[in-house]
Amino acid sequence: MSREIPEAPLISNGPARSSPRRLGLLVSPDPLEVPRRQPLPPPGPVWFPSVMGTGILATTLHLSADVIGGALRAPVAALALADLAVAWALLLVLTLGYAARVIRDPGVLRAEIDSPFWGPVAMGLMSVGSATATVLPAHWPALAGASWAVDTVFWVLGTLLGLAAEVRHVHRVREGTEPVPSFVSCLAVLAPMVSSTVGAGVVPHLAHAVGGAVLVISFLCWVVSLVMGWRIFLAAYPRTLRLAPLPLGLSASAIIPLGIVGQSVAGIVAIATQAAAYVSAPTARTLLVAAHGWGWVMLALGLPMIVWGLLVLARGLRRRMPYSPGWFAATFPVGTMALGGIMLGRSVDVAAVSWLGVAACALLLGTVVLGLSGAVVHLVGDARAGRTVR
Repeated sequence: MSREIPEAPLISNGPARSSPRRLGLLVSPDPLEVPRRQPLPPPGPVWFPSVMGTGILATTLHLSADVIGGALRAPVAALALADLAVAWALLLVLTLGYAARVIRDPGVLRAEIDSPFWGPVAMGLMSVGSATATVLPAHWPALAGASWAVDTVFWVLGTLLGLAAEVRHVHRVREGTEPVPSFVSCLAVLAPMVSSTVGAGVVPHLAHAVGGAVLVISFLCWVVSLVMGWRIFLAAYPRTLRLAPLPLGLSASAIIPLGIVGQSVAGIVAIATQAAAYVSAPTARTLLVAAHGWGWVMLALGLPMIVWGLLVLARGLRRRMPYSPGWFAATFPVGTMALGGIMLGRSVDVAAVSWLGVAACALLLGTVVLGLSGAVVHLVGDARAGRTVR
């Protein structure tokens, strides 16, 4: 039985107060709070959604360039390369910054060992690795081998870390120390879903037997994350809508459930595509048809989810929700919808679906720019006021 344990107060600005007049679908986006400026947390896991978002943006921009074509193809591809550089910079700065904190005070790691944001750390690694293998070879073919090596290493590291976060989550649930289900707590179990997509992508670049093993691991990761993720979301949605409105500072977290929707489509399509090298032709066709069916179902499910999530985010921005790392919560889930849409459209050869993915990529670009510009404005404001990141 889970106890009411509060989430880590890293991206929230206090409990929301509800009013009977506001009950219903829009209860979450309109909490009765007074916006308060929050000090930014130091480098650590809570910042890794920014790595996830910029990493998947590079991948989806590159794929969108192929869909768009024409005169815009080269500029979009160049933007993907520039964004990849930003993703790597964020990954290195946050990793080194957090390592320095842990070296100075090992208690920092012990205090955050059960944070749900270790999931984003794992996903950030794999997102940057996958983007590297997708974007760099298109500009410098000689770097293809090194890029895929980076992708493979990051997949291994991200998968191990993601599964460890999942095991810790299961342990906390069994011990009764896990917070009640929420959109943020689901971050702890989503990394294996990213492992499924990235793992399937590296399969063709491995020895046949090793690739087969990676494909099986990828499918198992897909199943585990799907079950655990929906278990949390199916409990979190009713609680959020009826009992506990999202705090103003957590408005962007309403889009997190899209992560499992879009990523599950990208993952199962990638797995079914690569399975053709290991099964008979009729079986391969059956698997691909099943993957397409899953994609259509998730596309239909994801549309109302993204509308509601964007309503929540827009209402939060209108009510001047304070800047925090939580602003990046919307980036990766939107990115998975872009990736899933483009991959599904390419696989079923339906251009309209691919263009839906491109539209999601444009939305992703907006959320990433919003998060990065918010960080710059906040840091500049702190510098002028003589404050430092705590």
